[in-house]
Amino acid sequence: MSTHIFTLPLHSDSGANYPHTVLTTEMAGARDKEIWAIVPAAALAWHKVTLPAGLQRQASRLMPALQSLMEESLLDDDGVHLSLQPEWQSGSSVWVAACNKSWLQQHLSKLQAMGHMVHRIVPEWAPATLNAPQSLSAQRLAWISGTPEDAWLWVNDLEDTWRLPLQAGVKFWSERLSAKGPDESLGNDKHLPWVIQTEPAVADLAQKALRQLQSNTQGKIAESMAQWQVVVVPAVKRYAQAAESNWDLAQFEFAAHGSARWLQRAKRVWQEFAKSTAWRPVRWSLALLIAAQWLGTNVAAWQLNAQVKAQRNLQSNILTQTFSNVPVVDAPLQMAKELERLQRNAGSITHRDLEFVLGAVGRSLPAGQAISNIDFQVQGQGETRLQGLHLSSAEAQTFVQALRTEGLDAQLNGAQWRLVSKKAGL
Repeated sequence: MSTHIFTLPLHSDSGANYPHTVLTTEMAGARDKEIWAIVPAAALAWHKVTLPAGLQRQASRLMPALQSLMEESLLDDDGVHLSLQPEWQSGSSVWVAACNKSWLQQHLSKLQAMGHMVHRIVPEWAPATLNAPQSLSAQRLAWISGTPEDAWLWVNDLEDTWRLPLQAGVKFWSERLSAKGPDESLGNDKHLPWVIQTEPAVADLAQKALRQLQSNTQGKIAESMAQWQVVVVPAVKRYAQAAESNWDLAQFEFAAHGSARWLQRAKRVWQEFAKSTAWRPVRWSLALLIAAQWLGTNVAAWQLNAQVKAQRNLQSNILTQTFSNVPVVDAPLQMAKELERLQRNAGSITHRDLEFVLGAVGRSLPAGQAISNIDFQVQGQGETRLQGLHLSSAEAQTFVQALRTEGLDAQLNGAQWRLVSKKAGL
């Protein structure tokens, strides 16, 4: 299983050849046979808005309400694609990502023409959210990207997110830190030190920036910053982190529709259930339940087979003890035939004899009925056919029930009654 990731170039004219990365199942967030598009961080703008209450129950009002809230922040509403943070709640503050709609549509169309239908659109860098995974809470807050000649600083502290050229960003960040207490500047968990991620090309500049940032602060701020560190993160690992964030910009007009959307959502739910540590107790409980059911079913089947085998052995023993000269093949059938043979040799009447059938019919027929024809066959099941009876529905039902108590089955076929011994197959 793997996820194919295509990085969208920032400039449209460079999109002839899309950088391609493959994430395997060992990497964070990898899904089975999915295609993702990574939107460069520089192509996105981030805004924080408070959504009106009730929007989750009225999806048709979401986009007009969002455009209204973003009206003062955007110059061109129609040319901008907006996306909400994952697991947003109406009536609360949420992050909104904005990018150029035509730029995004052009790249997605080119990928589709190349045979790559994009299932998910992931931001290269996104602000931290209150519901972000704990592993990302301190590792997505600051990032230094670019080249030594054009380095940029990205910072998010849950209140705001911004990017500036590296030198201007360090100065601006120092001023913000000095204006706050140490606990206020540590993001969503004051006990976790900040980690400044950096691309390999600007790793030296990132170390210098951290030292400059520490030298510009004093007191408790400087003490808390002593635990800050710079971590070099290659592009593939950064893409894996982006996948782990649960951000998906494929919303509104860029969202997949119909069965494809439901199929991808089902795949993601299954992957979350199958691989997430949070679901591990549920997986173990389900496995134990299935194992217990399987074991119980097999034990019950073994007990039933043992009972059937014991019953067959008992029948075979009875046949052997009663008729020692008869080899055991089918004990119940052989016992019935041997008993019938003994009864005939002794002159006893059996259920297959005509005398027994006529006696049972005489005791069961209502008064005033006469039989015009009798056809008796001793071979096989000892079948008897009667003609000439004229019974009403109630009389026929009483006749059948009376014969059943005598050990005979009666069936009406046109004007003819067919009688068979119920014990003929024993």
